[in-house]
Amino acid sequence: MMQFGEFTLDDKQARLLCQEKEIAIEPKLFELLLLFVNQPNTIISRQDILDNLWRGSLVTDNAINKLVANLRKVLGDGAKNPRYIQTVPKRGYRLICKVTLLETLNAKEKGQFISDVYSETISRKKSLQNRSNSKAIIALLLLICSLFLWQVFSNNDKNSNSNRYTMELTRAHGAEESARMHPDNNHLYYLKKDLNKTSENTNYQLWIKNIHTAKIKQVDIAKTSISKIIAVVTGSNSNTTNLFYLDKKQDSCGVYQATLKQINHVKQASEANKTMQWRQAEKLFDCSDKRIKDIDYHVSKNMIYYTAQPRNFWPNQVYAFNLATKKHSFVTQTEPVGWGHHSIDISPDGNKLLIMSTNSDYKTQLLVLNLLNNEITEGFKFDYPVSEAIWHHDSEQVYYYAAPPAHQIIKSDLNGNNATTVVSVSEYLSPHMSLFPDGKNLLFSTEQKNSSNRWLVPPKQVSDIDNSTVDDINPALFHHSSQYLFISKRSGRRQLYLGRYDAKQADIVTNFSQSHWLGYIAVSADDQSVLVNADNEVYLLPISTLNEISPLTILKQEYLIFTSEHPIISLDWLTKNGVAITTVINGIPELMVVDLFNNKVQQINGKWAYGLTDRQHPEYNYLIEQQSNTLYRTNSLTFSDDLVINQHEFTKTQVTLPNGFFHVKIDANVLYYGSDESDSNYLNAVPINNIDKGSKYPLNDFSGYDVSNGKIIVSDIESLEGDVHRTMH
Repeated sequence: MMQFGEFTLDDKQARLLCQEKEIAIEPKLFELLLLFVNQPNTIISRQDILDNLWRGSLVTDNAINKLVANLRKVLGDGAKNPRYIQTVPKRGYRLICKVTLLETLNAKEKGQFISDVYSETISRKKSLQNRSNSKAIIALLLLICSLFLWQVFSNNDKNSNSNRYTMELTRAHGAEESARMHPDNNHLYYLKKDLNKTSENTNYQLWIKNIHTAKIKQVDIAKTSISKIIAVVTGSNSNTTNLFYLDKKQDSCGVYQATLKQINHVKQASEANKTMQWRQAEKLFDCSDKRIKDIDYHVSKNMIYYTAQPRNFWPNQVYAFNLATKKHSFVTQTEPVGWGHHSIDISPDGNKLLIMSTNSDYKTQLLVLNLLNNEITEGFKFDYPVSEAIWHHDSEQVYYYAAPPAHQIIKSDLNGNNATTVVSVSEYLSPHMSLFPDGKNLLFSTEQKNSSNRWLVPPKQVSDIDNSTVDDINPALFHHSSQYLFISKRSGRRQLYLGRYDAKQADIVTNFSQSHWLGYIAVSADDQSVLVNADNEVYLLPISTLNEISPLTILKQEYLIFTSEHPIISLDWLTKNGVAITTVINGIPELMVVDLFNNKVQQINGKWAYGLTDRQHPEYNYLIEQQSNTLYRTNSLTFSDDLVINQHEFTKTQVTLPNGFFHVKIDANVLYYGSDESDSNYLNAVPINNIDKGSKYPLNDFSGYDVSNGKIIVSDIESLEGDVHRTMH
């Protein structure tokens, strides 16, 4: 352990403390801090930072600047008047404070340690003297051989790694993704989006880059909208390219094929930037009745395979569309459960379909469908959710993402054996991998998506919210204080943080060593308990267990109140002792109620999808009906012993929610819900007794919100950056 200034750094436990209080610090920031602390009053060049933190990867200067700036923020330091990290112009940075190595053994322990080492040394000497000379010589020769072989393999490994690195193919402002290489190995096709909250146009643009000449051109696609590039295929002649793409919106969905023709002669100066002419796109099929999750094109079969949610609810299933017959069909697959089959990839030899299937426990299973005989093989099951995996060039091994907080792409066989890291970067990886058509390399995308908490309707005299440079999502307000809970990856994994908006302060209150998927959270009306959705289970945590002095390290079974084999898509308080939980069973949302007083799972007569409470008017309870999405109100929910909730009177309100609504809440007789319209997100506020006076707030891909006493806090994207990379083997 080392001390510098008011901080203590525990390198073995990867912890940073300030006056015995643990400070949340991201893994990459901790590595940078350790680099400085190990070399105080020494100039650390930018190349030193690259070599120690990003060896084998190409990193922009901006990434280093941002990392140093974020470390200064953690330490409460400033660039102009530094107490810790000083900028040395044109040379690098230097830690300017004194570093003290803290002793971990007291005098008595030191004496005992030295005595033990001395005794062990004498004992070993005596033992060696008793051995025969021949055995000693043999052992010495074996040792020399081992050292020699280790040196040889070590050098080979270093030489191998020195020939492996990654290269950024795009560096423009905004997010570049969905990259596909043309079969000519020269031209990169990708989508680009600039996130601008003041701009109404948030559609992706289509760009082409010659990776050898570095020439970049935007394709004029007019009013066409593209959500994802499916495939780039050589056209009927050398001057044309066929582009398969997906256009997915809330109210429409289509799969298209467009032809791009190379422009050889430019007639006007205004067309100097054009290299490819966009021709009329042909709609291959309509997908408005499903929510497509992933899609791939089989060149030799002229088939499109895709995964989708039927009826807009889980589980996802695998489908095929025959371009010749124009017919859809179910693909042979195991019965989908939980979230279902969400990601697919066709092997380079065209004989196998890789399927990623995630159960409700957020653990992903590798499945392989043999397209020649329709046999299914089960592969490795991960201990964490994996959003995407693709085939290696050999059609035998696979690429997939490592468990957080690592930002790595792993290559292994289908059973997870012989795993090696092929990509390790500082940024987050986005699910847009594809093969480089040279038989060796990989295309992948990185993403710096920063979701932050912010006020839509702030309280009076409020301070700014404490946000980080990583995702801060799913805020949950307290009702009688300025505190709020939220989920963040500040420490690398998802953890709970407790904030105060009157003091711009947020502290980590859980420190789970195990990676948990944390989703919905809801604070009770009396601010004494909080519901936490973790790994498709619901826990009831006393607020007293959540504090920055002693963060919660495990989710105890005594706090578990509900578990399900089906996906949980919503939770809220229904009564003081009743919790409303919505699961999806066979594509239908179903309401379950946990009676906390009797520790029983209850059901309500009728077909209900969601249960809600209005904390400003606790005498009312609300239910949303399946299929019709109609809102009902009652003031007489009671629990019975036969696991059925009896209702004496339900009142049908004027409110009917639109299809596809999400994140529904009620506060002060106002119904709130999220919606997607024209490829944009909105938070809707509708007075239950006067539906004509509703409000609509535009948001940027929001991931959660809460409302209490009229105050509205949301989490949506503050900034979005991303680049396309390739491996260089």
